[in-house]
Amino acid sequence: MKPVEYSAKSKAIVDAFDACQEDDKDGKFWSDATVEIVRAEIKDHYINVQQFQCVYCKREIVTTNKSLWDAEHVISRSKAPRFMFTPENLAVCCRDCNIAKGEKEVRTTNRQQFPNESGHYTIIHPHFDSYSEHIRWFGDICVPLSDKGETTQFVCRLTRFTAKLLGVSGVLDDPGFDRYVGELLKAKTKVDAKAALAAVSTYIEDIPQS
Repeated sequence: MKPVEYSAKSKAIVDAFDACQEDDKDGKFWSDATVEIVRAEIKDHYINVQQFQCVYCKREIVTTNKSLWDAEHVISRSKAPRFMFTPENLAVCCRDCNIAKGEKEVRTTNRQQFPNESGHYTIIHPHFDSYSEHIRWFGDICVPLSDKGETTQFVCRLTRFTAKLLGVSGVLDDPGFDRYVGELLKAKTKVDAKAALAAVSTYIEDIPQS
């Protein structure tokens, strides 16, 4: 994904922040009125580059109304405010994924420099990973294809779509359900498909009504 390139005005704000001592960098600065122009540029850029899709659930929000999008810091501002304006740490996502992910730690390293490789993250990184290699969607069913896919599914609560489809409140946290669905979708024979479907059906029947 192409990282945002700041205008001269925004770059001046970003450079001034980056020049501060580490102890003086505060994630709350993101909400400062002087940062409004930077926030707007970030959202405008990534809404366009991501083609109106959330980086985590891939749901479309077909609008340029920035109030309906959340600016996403892959590494949260609270965890590492020094990366707050790093273009490769930024994207846009839907509000539900942003709330679910919150301030969870997603790094595999605590290096001072910005982690700039796929292996530095436990979740799918919008700049360093190919989403389709880690998660595949079948309608409202999220099927992880890798450990990163599973972690992203958990961190962003992506089973909420399947739960809604089944009329279940909240999310489906049982990893067995994902395995059963994955086996069903990957089945190559009718016998395998029937066995996997039976397992999915049994799981659904055991879900409490409320």
